[in-house]
Amino acid sequence: MTRRVIQLIVICSMVLASVAAQAAGFGIYEFSARANALGNSVMAGKADPSSMALNPAQLTQLEGTQIAVGATGIYPRATVEIDAPAADAGSYDGESTLWTMPHLYVAHKLNEKFSLGIGVFSRFGLGTEFDSTWPGATDVYKVQIKSVSINPLVGYNITDNLSIAIGPEIMWFDFNLEKKQPLGAVFGDTEMGGDSWGAGLSLGVRYQWTDWLSLGASYRSEITQKVKGDIKTTFGSATLKDTSASGKITLPEQIGFGINVKPIDKLSVEVGATWIGWSSYEELTVEFEGGPFTKKSDYKDTWRYNIGAEYNLTENWDLRASYVYDNSPLNGDSLSYMVPANDRQIVGVGVGWHNETWSVDASYSYLFMADSSRSVEVSNADTTKYTQDAEFKNGDAQLVALTVGYKF
Repeated sequence: MTRRVIQLIVICSMVLASVAAQAAGFGIYEFSARANALGNSVMAGKADPSSMALNPAQLTQLEGTQIAVGATGIYPRATVEIDAPAADAGSYDGESTLWTMPHLYVAHKLNEKFSLGIGVFSRFGLGTEFDSTWPGATDVYKVQIKSVSINPLVGYNITDNLSIAIGPEIMWFDFNLEKKQPLGAVFGDTEMGGDSWGAGLSLGVRYQWTDWLSLGASYRSEITQKVKGDIKTTFGSATLKDTSASGKITLPEQIGFGINVKPIDKLSVEVGATWIGWSSYEELTVEFEGGPFTKKSDYKDTWRYNIGAEYNLTENWDLRASYVYDNSPLNGDSLSYMVPANDRQIVGVGVGWHNETWSVDASYSYLFMADSSRSVEVSNADTTKYTQDAEFKNGDAQLVALTVGYKF
């Protein structure tokens, strides 16, 4: 049993390390099919193994030993329109790629007081790609951010109604950016990338106030990543520069809240909000031989609001629906083409089947982004800088998820 669990964790970590996705800022909130269908409204109500990603204290509600594994597929689209009278005015479509994000959770109840759990999931990721010859290429034409969080937890029932959980979040973070580099009369290609490990703290609390009302709250600390890698500039097949590089990025802390009510036995409704401290991400500075490369961001703190409902249709079947409003952290004074998303809205639906041993959950979500105008500084081949006035339009994404669970 233990050996199989360890093997699952290792395999899931390896797969997660190879994927990324688009999100508001570059946060990811797709933790399981049930959580997606409920818009992450699983902070205080009925728990499943993936609930520990939203509120670690939900771990204490799980009986026996439970395992859940699955994935979310995300297919995003976005178009950039550069305004006339610029010489490079026109419409440019970002590359649409199917991103797959796996997840794995294991929970075990030791006794009436203590529970143990571990989650493997992703909280930060980004995949933005344009043709390498598009007019904004000196800002960016390809960027990928990937992360894997491994989150072991210990849960404790203080009373029959009040529980807490705490544990470290150990995160692997990978960054890769490709852009055109002005070289006098021509453009070269610059690629910078690296990875690192960082750690933070996660904790949660849950209170069952009455049979029909429960409350939940969670906290995840900032995680500082000191990325080490390389920066390479090429022109055709010739390498002009290849040197080691390092940089630092502080990923934001999060505080979440949820209130769950059961107006009737078969129906539960949860409303919640999450505050994300994006202002910790002021800039990305990469140090290398010859001087630093700095990418200003000046992100602002944001809120994410959600409501989800779950209806127990029969003894074995559940129906779910949700709505999420996700504010963008982008700062109008420090804009880039690196992150396409503005404010987002997400509508989700899902279905779940379960018996005493197995569970299967499926969900579909549609994400649509508000159009956003921005001015971005780019360069000519002779390094002369100028500003492009552009608008991100028709941004959306389709998300499909499947999670399979087993209870011992």
